[in-house]
Amino acid sequence: MPELEASTPSYMQIQNYVFDKIKSGEYPLGSKIPSEIELAELFNVSRVTANKAIKEMSVMGVLERIRGRGTFVCSDQSVSTESKAFGSAMKLDISGSRKHQIVQFKIIKAHQELAEKAHVSEDELFYEIILVNKTKEKNESLDYTYIPVKLVDDITKSLNYLSSHFVYDYLKTLPSIHPKFIKIFVNIPHYPFLQSANFLLDSADDMSIFSTDVYDVNMRLLATTYTTYPSSSQDIPLLTFSI
Repeated sequence: MPELEASTPSYMQIQNYVFDKIKSGEYPLGSKIPSEIELAELFNVSRVTANKAIKEMSVMGVLERIRGRGTFVCSDQSVSTESKAFGSAMKLDISGSRKHQIVQFKIIKAHQELAEKAHVSEDELFYEIILVNKTKEKNESLDYTYIPVKLVDDITKSLNYLSSHFVYDYLKTLPSIHPKFIKIFVNIPHYPFLQSANFLLDSADDMSIFSTDVYDVNMRLLATTYTTYPSSSQDIPLLTFSI
């Protein structure tokens, strides 16, 4: 089994393995990759896990699955710029505008969960931007956004833009950064770094959290946003999908 970080989910280990083989030229454009059974045996995981990994890479446009023949590399770099919700046929519309208020901005060292997600050390510096979605009556939800400092020299001039646009849309405005993929994770634990939501949100004792991660073509994490909101809240427009 390849030596990969134990903290990385098994299906992502398979994806990283295939991405590395494609980038190195071992799996050139048009070549056939190992079967799901072979990948499952290689990583000592179930075939369901291997299928999830390959299915997501097919949704990305990197691989093509041909019934009766196998799975082939159909793109090495020229992947579609249309973001998609993995495991879904729906395209995610994240280009709309919104209006949040910044309640905190600072530079931090990566906490454990962030370091593991980005595959960096806990000394890596990140911008932490906490935004609140407010109504006249109360705070509806919070966004905790983290962007590596090394990607943006000075983000302070962009804070107003970030308060009214999704981070994916912001990253697309930067000339040297090319966001390609989004992953959304639900049922996120109430991590210690999200504890400020306890006093910034009403009914925070029963809170729901999801994260939206933005990656480049090589699946390098460009930004992550943890959205927190009271589970008792109704009709909060957290995400918009278009079919």
